[in-house]
Order: sequence, then structure tokens, then C-alpha cells
Amino acid sequence: MTRSRKLLALILIAATGLLVITAAGSASGAARLTSPSYFTGYGFDTCGAPSLDAMDAWLGSPYRAVGIYLGGSNRACPDGNLKPTWVNSVRAMGWNLLPLWVGRQASCVSQKGLSLITSGSARSQGKAAADKAAARATHFGIEAGNPIYYDMEGYNPTASCTRAVQRFVAAWVEELHAKGYTAGVYGSASSTIRDLVSMLESNSGGAPDDIWIARWNGVKKVFGEPVVSDSYWSDHQRVHQYRGGHNETYGGVRLNIDSNYVDGAVVQAAATLPTGSPAGTAFSSDGEASVSWWENSFDESVVVTPTLTPSTLTIPLPGFSAGSYVLQLQTVDELTGISISRFNTLLAIHVSSPPPGVVVAFSSDGQSWKPIRRLSSAVFPVGSNSGYLVESDGSLDIYTFVPGYFALLQDIEPPTTPTTLRGRFVARKLMLRWRASSDNSGAIAGYQVTLNGAPIETLAGTAKSALLGKPKNGRSIYRLRAIDAAGNKSPLSRYVKVVSKPRPRGLPHAIPHWAQRMFDWRAKGRKGTHPNAPRPLPGWFWRWVGWKLSPYRITA
Repeated sequence: MTRSRKLLALILIAATGLLVITAAGSASGAARLTSPSYFTGYGFDTCGAPSLDAMDAWLGSPYRAVGIYLGGSNRACPDGNLKPTWVNSVRAMGWNLLPLWVGRQASCVSQKGLSLITSGSARSQGKAAADKAAARATHFGIEAGNPIYYDMEGYNPTASCTRAVQRFVAAWVEELHAKGYTAGVYGSASSTIRDLVSMLESNSGGAPDDIWIARWNGVKKVFGEPVVSDSYWSDHQRVHQYRGGHNETYGGVRLNIDSNYVDGAVVQAAATLPTGSPAGTAFSSDGEASVSWWENSFDESVVVTPTLTPSTLTIPLPGFSAGSYVLQLQTVDELTGISISRFNTLLAIHVSSPPPGVVVAFSSDGQSWKPIRRLSSAVFPVGSNSGYLVESDGSLDIYTFVPGYFALLQDIEPPTTPTTLRGRFVARKLMLRWRASSDNSGAIAGYQVTLNGAPIETLAGTAKSALLGKPKNGRSIYRLRAIDAAGNKSPLSRYVKVVSKPRPRGLPHAIPHWAQRMFDWRAKGRKGTHPNAPRPLPGWFWRWVGWKLSPYRITA
């Protein structure tokens, strides 16, 4: 960040990158207390959070992470587009986040008019900043375990100023750790970062988990920085801002940005399903399934050829057929024989001819199973390891970040019966309401309404009510059953009985036309010309109106 653009909100987006969970801690340097997600690639920052339309347009760019300013006493830009819904939306688009906090600055900073660190209160001020930053992160839906970077702009170091900054940073790191967050710091290589290195080398404690180095040398990498040994912050713990303000345009949207290269902690995006040609595909021995992987699916340091082994479910699971189809995905480093436990991109398992209505489930050991989510789009849910799509030809594509067992369980257990079915009339139509059923597959596929034992309507599995037409004269018995994806039907629910009320006594054999016109006029709010009718209206008219408005009674 330039001194002319100090303390501006950062939007950092990084490209073609790795999206994985790191091991806890690093081999040397600052060891992490948590294991945040990290991202590797290019990035940029700008004053305020772009609109969702702009973020959508920039999906045509190489960038895939977005840094956001949570707040702080020296923050220059307002929230603007930044809201909890914005955070959720951009993560769902596939953007990663790098949150920053712009609080008090070093007392020896050259820029005037800023809120500064005071030497005697540096620790309490650092702790207070962490408390406020964590609270704002929670407000925006950024969970504990994720990083928050402190923006400490460049300053002219003196001994006393450096000591105050280091005490402030140590308290920031300690309190963020207490809140469960990963602690990072952004700053100039010649001041902030230099003083952080001094903290690390003195073994005094309080060094941040991640560093964000500002040095405009055009070098698009995080290592090779003169003031920081490559052995420090070496486990995906760095961001490098290598170029200052300039304009770039993608999708017709122009932004003025600084450029960064990222290999550090981020708030994980909702991954997007892989596109383009895979780097490799392997088939199961029965030829019924295949697994595909992409160029960046594995680290360059390993040699992996995934294998897919078919079998059938041998351990009985309540509610499922024992012969269900099972695929074991294994990913073993051929150099060391060690299993790769997580991939940098989703792998895709394709099953060409699955049985209809199966429940797709995952197990790490082949014994304990859990249904995985059916996806509705190419956006992969945040925090999920696996999901699947049903293709238009009936085939299945299972996407996963982890190896293990994937079963196509044949569901033989019906859903639970819908409960508390009740009815009432709304605008002379019958509305039924009920409490949702449950199923061992994890979801209800639909509900079926019956009238006198015959199906009359099928509803979505998320429905909890149904607005039906006018009942027939006489007695009508309505019931409900739930249906799962395999076609298993629950028992019928309790009934709602609708009975026609008898025609009131004393009505004319044929209701006069004026009575119907009067009824319609009153039903429309007495608008228009008053119909011609006897005055006063005969008593039978009101009995007839009451019957017309409520011709049925409901019993359970």
C-alpha cells in the first residue's frame, strides 16, 4: 500500500492457486497454533470492497481471493459493499478472503492525523484491537481459526518506537490466539517486517503467524526477501505486495489496484468444481467408474496416481441394502508410500450407471458412513470435503478433497411419517400444513397428498404446506406420505376430514339472480353500483351467504 493510499481497504485476490488445509505449525520460524486454509497465487488491493457485479466480472481474471478491511480507528474507507451477505456471496462465487484491521499506528509514522500507539499502553491497545477485530470478524461470518491481518503502515524506526510496536503486535497475536484466530501483520519490509523478524530472532515470543510484506520490487514471489530469511514464515505464511497503484480491467470493470503475490493464510472460498481437461484419469477394475485429477491436484514434491477399487457393502447398515456398490479411492505417494490425505483441488469420481435413487455416502474406514451433500450448482459448499452431482443422463459425479470409501447405498428404509397434519380454509381453498418427515438418506425427495386414498398432488421435499382446490361435496379424507429419493414411501399420515355442510333450510329452490349479484358485490368490497335487490333483504339471504362463505367443516 502506498503512503498516499495508506490505510485503505484491501481487496486481495489470488490466482491459479492451491486451496488446502495446512499442517499445524511450520518446521522453523513462526509456528502456527491453528491450521488455517491457505492460498497461493496473485492478488490485488483496492480502497473498498467492489460490488458483487464487479466481483462476478473479475471471475474472468486470474485472481481468486479477496481481502477485506474489517475496520479500525485509522481505516480510511467505509464498509460500502462489505456486509455479511457480501462475504457469503463472494465466498460462494469462489473468492478467498484476507481480512485486515487498520488500528493504531507506530508513533514514529510520518503521516499526520492518525491514531497512534502509546508506549505505556502498547500491550493493552494491542489486546483491545484484537478484541474488536475478532468481534467484527464474527459479525461478518468469519469463523475462528481464520486469519486477521493487522495493517501496520511503514514508519521511521527508533528504539522506543520499535519496542512499542513489538509490544503491541505481541498483544495482538496473543489475544487473537485466545479468540481462536490466526494472527497476521501487514507492513513495510524496511520497518514493520524488519521489527517482526527481530521479535522472531530474539525468541521473545509474540511473532505473528503470517506476514504480509510490502516491497515494490516487481518480484512475483514471497521468498528471497532481503530482510526475512527463507526459513522464517516458510509454511505458506507469506504475502508479498510487489507493485503499487495501477489500473486493470476484467469483464468491463476497471479497478485501481496494487499487486501482490500470495502464499499465506486466507478465509477459504467455497471451491468451484474443476473445469478443463484433467491431467489424468484412472478407471476402476470393473470399468464402471473412473477418477480424474487436475494439474495442481497434488504438490509438486509427490508422485501420485490415484486408484479406484470397486467392492460391495459387506457390513449391514440399517435401512440400506447389503450389496450396495462401494469405491475405495486411494492416493499414495509413489516415492514414500505415504497416503496423501488431502488434495489441492477436487478430484472427480464418475459412476456411469448407478442404480436409481441411491444415497451417496462417505467413510474414511469403510465402516462408519455419512451421507454426502447433493450439489445444486458448480459451487462447492464451504467447509465440505465431498459432494456429488446427478447428471442429465443419470450418471453420478462425486467430487472430493479427501481419499476414502464412497458408497452408492441402496436405500430400503422409508421416511418417517409426516406428523401434525392439519387443515384450514384460505380464500375458500383448503390449506394443509404438517411437520417435516426425516429419512436415513438425509433428505426427503417429495410429499404425496391423497384424497380418499388416491394420490392427487406431489410436492417438493422441502414443502411444509399445500394449498389445494375446492373439496368435493360430501366427505373428503386427506392424508400425506413422504417419499425418499429411492422411491420408498412412508406410511400415510393422520387424516384431515372435510365434510360439506348441508344446505340451510328455508332457502328458495332456485336462488334468485339478484342474490348472486349482491353476494359478488359484497365480496368485492361493495365497489361499483349497488345491485337491485329487495329492501329489506330477506332473512334466508344471510343464511345462504354464511353457507356460501363456509360450506365445509374440518375435523381431524
